[in-house]
Amino acid sequence: MPVLSLMAGASAAWAQTLPKQGNIEATYTASGADVRNISVSGDDAVYLFESTLLMTNNKSPLMQNVTARCVEAGFSAGTATGYCVYSDKDGDKFIESYTYQGGTPKGKGTIGSGTGKYKGIEGQFDWQQVVALPSDKGTYNYVGKKTGSYRIP
Repeated sequence: MPVLSLMAGASAAWAQTLPKQGNIEATYTASGADVRNISVSGDDAVYLFESTLLMTNNKSPLMQNVTARCVEAGFSAGTATGYCVYSDKDGDKFIESYTYQGGTPKGKGTIGSGTGKYKGIEGQFDWQQVVALPSDKGTYNYVGKKTGSYRIP
């Protein structure tokens, strides 16, 4: 799910060196919108949407001051799969893939395919929606958490 990041001023975390391995303990804000919904039968639909994630106030340097753009597709009554591309201030990137059961506010994710300082990164985490925020029909906004671990060779 995508996150939009907006940071002002310098932060001690920017100067922090990224450890080669560590825990993921991240809080984020997600904002997204439906791109397309195609009815299949009854209440079930195939959908595609995109979102932005804003990662802030995190104990993990990996998830500090990065943003993610995400796309997700699935059946509204089945399993959903999505991918996020995280970017940092240096332009280095890593990929998250995630899954969850439609209608539930939690799931699992993996991290891989990094560039620059993230080259060779691997990780796993659990994510969950913590607080739903107001949003219009066809959009969503929420605060979420990710917990897990990562390793960079």
